[in-house]
Amino acid sequence: MSELITTQNQTREARWHLLSTVSSLALAITLCTPAQAADDTDRPTVWIELGAQLDRIQGGETPFLPPFMQAYPRPYETVPSGTTQRTPRYAFGGEGKITFVPEGSDWSLVAAVRYGRSNSEKHAHQQTTEVRQSGVVGIAREPFFAHLTRFGDTVSSHKANYLIADFKAGHDVGLGLWRGDSSATIDFGVRFAQFTNNSTTTLRDRPDPFFERIPLPPTPFLPSLPKYQTNRHNHSFYAHNSIDRSFSGIGPTLFMNGSQSLVGSTEDGQFTFDWGANAAVLFGRQKVRGSHRTSTSYFLNEGYGPVSVNRPPAKSVNRSRAVAVPNLGGFAGASLRFPNAKVSLGYRADFFFGAMDGGIDVRDTRNRSFHGPFATVSVGL
Repeated sequence: MSELITTQNQTREARWHLLSTVSSLALAITLCTPAQAADDTDRPTVWIELGAQLDRIQGGETPFLPPFMQAYPRPYETVPSGTTQRTPRYAFGGEGKITFVPEGSDWSLVAAVRYGRSNSEKHAHQQTTEVRQSGVVGIAREPFFAHLTRFGDTVSSHKANYLIADFKAGHDVGLGLWRGDSSATIDFGVRFAQFTNNSTTTLRDRPDPFFERIPLPPTPFLPSLPKYQTNRHNHSFYAHNSIDRSFSGIGPTLFMNGSQSLVGSTEDGQFTFDWGANAAVLFGRQKVRGSHRTSTSYFLNEGYGPVSVNRPPAKSVNRSRAVAVPNLGGFAGASLRFPNAKVSLGYRADFFFGAMDGGIDVRDTRNRSFHGPFATVSVGL
C-alpha cells in the first residue's frame, strides 16, 4: 500500500512540475527577449475582448433503463424513454480575453476564459387503453366491459456547464507575403478545463394489466346476478436516479493562430480572414456520484391497495478515476479591424477525448466536444 501511495504522489508531483516548468518558461522568455522595433509605435499594448458563443454539445451519457423496461412488451411507447432522457444538444455562454503586448515587442501574454451552460426538462407520458368484454350483468344481461390501460411516464432533467481557461505566452512569427497584411502567432502555456453534469430521471410504468373471469356458483333465487367475477391484475413500477458527473483537468497547451488581409487597411478599416488551431493534454480526474432505486407493486383489483410491494434500498454510485485527456481544436472566421478595435465572427470546435464517464453502474468513457458559431468585440488600450 505504501508503494502505491508513493507512486501516486510521484505521478502527481511530476505533473505539477511539468505545468510549472511550462508556465515559468513562457514568462521568462517573454520578459527576457530583447524588444524589437515595431512597425507602429502607437499600437495598443492591452486588448480586452468580450464575446458570446452557441455550442453544439456532443458526448451524452447512458440512459437510465431499469430491468423492468426490458422485461415487458411496450407497444404503447412510440418515443423510447432513452430518447426522452437525451442530454441537451446546445449550450450558450460567454467568453473574455485580455492580451498584453509590450511596446516594441513581438511577444504577448494572454489570459482567456470561456463559460457555457445548458438546461433541459422533458416529460413524456404514453399510454394505450384496451376495452374488453368481461361478462354480462343485470336482468337485461347487459355486457360488462373491463378497461385495461398500459402506460409509461418519463420525467427527465439535465443541467450542464463547462469552463475553459487559458494562460499563455505567444510570439509573432511573421508568416505571410507582407508583414503588414498577414501575421501568425505561436502561443504556449497552460489550459484548465472543467465539465459538470447533473441528470435526474423518474420513471413510472404499468406495462401488464390483465383480467380473469372466475365463475360464480348459480343463485336460483337471484338470477340477475352476474355469473362471473372479474379480477384485474397489474404490476406498477417506480424508478428514480440522480447522478452527478464531472471532469477537471489542467495541462500544457500549444496554440497557433493568424490572420490574412482580404481588403482595406488597418487605418481605414480592414477585413481579414482569421484561423487558428490548438492542442493540449489535460491531466485530471473524472468523477461519478449519485444513486438510483427501483420499486415494484402488485395490484389485484384496483382500489384495494397493493397485494405485495418490493422496495429495495437505493443503490449508490461512486467512482473516481485519474485520466489524461487529449484536446484538439481550431477555428476559422473573419474580422473587421481598426487601429483600436476589432469585431469578429467565426466558427470554433474543441474536442476532449475520453473526458467524461457517462455510465451509471459501469464506467462508460465518452468524448466531450463543443462546436458552433461565436462573435467577439475587442478594444485596444
